[in-house]
Amino acid sequence: MAIIDVKMLSGFVPVRSSLKKVKNRRKVNGKPCKYRKLIKIVSQKEISFSFSVEQSLPVSDIKPVPVHMYDYYETDEYALTEYKTPCSPPSN
Repeated sequence: MAIIDVKMLSGFVPVRSSLKKVKNRRKVNGKPCKYRKLIKIVSQKEISFSFSVEQSLPVSDIKPVPVHMYDYYETDEYALTEYKTPCSPPSN
């Protein structure tokens, strides 16, 4: 089983209705500061999903935030990346 933790951008929250549409979900926790998805992996097939966020507070200079995917039983096996707002300036 895998867990995907998506930290929310400052001033943003997940859109609840879009979380309900995430397919193949075992458990979805949408909190103001984090989104967590628990996935039962039964094959090597690629899995993708998306959900919407909306800005709840105006924040300037929004920094990229991490997306962390890891094995539920073997937490030392993980992948880490980050995302930013589409309106963010290019990073140097």
